[in-house]
Amino acid sequence: MSQQEPAVRGGEPAVQTDSPEQWERETEREVEAAADCIRRGEMTGAGSGVAKQFEDEFREYIGAEYCLTTDHGSSGLASAYYAVGVGPGDEVIVPTAGYLGAYEGALHMGARPVFCDIDPETLLIDPDDVEEKITERTRAICAIHFQGRICDMDRLLEIGDEYGVAIVEDAAHAHGTEWDGQKIGSFGDVACFSLQATTPTGKPVAAGEGGIVTTNNREFYERQLAHCHLHRKGATDEFTNPEYRKLDAELLGKKNRAYPPALAVARVSMDSLDYRNEGRIAYRNHIRDGLESVPGVRVAGTYDKSDSGGLYAGMRVIYEPDELDGLSVERWADAVQAEGVSLSGPGLAYMEHRRQIMQRGFDLWGHDRGPLGGEWCGLPEFEGYEEGDFPVAEDMDSRTFKMPTYIDPVDGHADDVITAFRRVADSYESLAE
Repeated sequence: MSQQEPAVRGGEPAVQTDSPEQWERETEREVEAAADCIRRGEMTGAGSGVAKQFEDEFREYIGAEYCLTTDHGSSGLASAYYAVGVGPGDEVIVPTAGYLGAYEGALHMGARPVFCDIDPETLLIDPDDVEEKITERTRAICAIHFQGRICDMDRLLEIGDEYGVAIVEDAAHAHGTEWDGQKIGSFGDVACFSLQATTPTGKPVAAGEGGIVTTNNREFYERQLAHCHLHRKGATDEFTNPEYRKLDAELLGKKNRAYPPALAVARVSMDSLDYRNEGRIAYRNHIRDGLESVPGVRVAGTYDKSDSGGLYAGMRVIYEPDELDGLSVERWADAVQAEGVSLSGPGLAYMEHRRQIMQRGFDLWGHDRGPLGGEWCGLPEFEGYEEGDFPVAEDMDSRTFKMPTYIDPVDGHADDVITAFRRVADSYESLAE
């Protein structure tokens, strides 16, 4: 046991490193890749050039039958909801500890989001509560793989098969992750990825803005193609559905194609994806293993078939006050931060049922029309959500914190972080004074 005085009471902080990350982004390669597009005049378009190269490479890497790029991850999700047939009067189930972008595409198609609770061990969608929320109007279930932690895909796909409901995966944080040896996006119905920001702090594959959708279902792929790839080279020749073959080059008029220079940058990001993922997962697991014997804290869990996490926006640690005689969340967090640990929170980032539009409703299209108002396309009047509707997520939101993960940390940094938590646990009685 550590007997040193905690930093919050004047001791020396356990963590002394201000900049633990040693991995460096390949900025010059990214600049040159984007510049090549500019020199060639390849500033727009889809179905050829760098856009097609990236789609083919990502499809092969994931192991999916089909891959389509979009201008944003949320555009990809919207195309996925369109692909699986979401429309006015439908319902889409999504965890309240989620994100608006995961379901806004369905909302703007006239479907109503129906929130469910989360698994307290993993902080991911709770399949049991999903099943409770299914109605005859449920058209899709959105599985959000937060921070690269993969949802229970076996249960969700079983539920989808049993009730005839599509599983749309928000894999914005999960490029390159696996479930039972298969990469996310290579099985199931439709998976959607984001290319937001830059490495190493952005999405696992980052290019400023952009999205990717993968599927093994030809019908879903063709519907996505028709939905948002106006003027894609050769698009009409790809269609096998006779109805879609009647479309012209404008398809259905939407243009949510990706930006070629961004995809050129994304190709550079792909080269280091596995290395970065492995480094972050190893760091997270080192912290997790080191904290197993430390009272009062645990790392958000993963399922046995997918031991990954911390790939975007850090890792999640959960405070367990009962193990420290009820030491307040605030006092515990202050003590950990005083030890030099980069700890922020508490909070699960987003709690969707607490949004004003989800509590009071919203007249989406005016004239009292839309899925968040009165009776709509067979949906009953929207009642709104209240505090207490999702007890697990609300509890976890009050005591879950975020810490960064690192690809190539300075030697000893992870052990210093573990020491910091242990020091706080060892001295918790004095911290309560």
